[in-house]
Amino acid sequence: MFLTTPAIVLSVIKYNETDAIIRAYTAQTGFTAFFIRNFFKGRKTNRYKAVMQPGALVELIFNFKNKGQLEHLKDARIIYHYKNIQRNFDKLNIATFLREILLESLKNEQADEHLFQFIFEEFIALDQEKSDADFHLIFMLQLTQYLGFFPDLQTEGAYFDLQNAVFTEQIPLNPYLNQAETRLFRKFSGMIFAAQNNTKIKQSDRKELIDILLRYFSFHISQFKTPNSVKVLHQMYE
Repeated sequence: MFLTTPAIVLSVIKYNETDAIIRAYTAQTGFTAFFIRNFFKGRKTNRYKAVMQPGALVELIFNFKNKGQLEHLKDARIIYHYKNIQRNFDKLNIATFLREILLESLKNEQADEHLFQFIFEEFIALDQEKSDADFHLIFMLQLTQYLGFFPDLQTEGAYFDLQNAVFTEQIPLNPYLNQAETRLFRKFSGMIFAAQNNTKIKQSDRKELIDILLRYFSFHISQFKTPNSVKVLHQMYE
């Protein structure tokens, strides 16, 4: 069954000297991996190399066999050309970090058109809007709404239970945020929930919030690995 679907390219892996495995999240098939023969050396695949770059927003045509194996592309084209991300060092670092977060977070995800539309629109916003030092923090927290573990802001307490995503007065038996971390996370979550576009985080809090969010994701996503690019983000905010 041939499908035509929008997608975001999450990674390009060199399989051997000539071939590649492309991992993407598509609107119709969810997390999907593709095998492209002669990706690195074949003249006929030069166009694929230009299109299938990490972070690219593309339209893919392929025969979806859905057997848990690598799929084979019939065609691919870019549906949004980035104008600023590749030329803006801060935006490029943020895009790289978010792509790695998505690679870890979506590796077992089925198709979800609302989730895909969120990702698609946010990457375009990152490219088009003014640089925002809080963009990746807001993105990660918004992403938890689609992945099913947005913090329960109806609960109250001095501690945040990372496993159950609730605030509580009693120290949880599960891993939790201490009181200072909980105050920061509660304030941030409330700001996002109330007015996403007006949220501004103090520079001194950004590094701590990144670490909190990464810990939070690790408790809800199996075998979640911290992206290597987080080191660059930490350097940006020192």
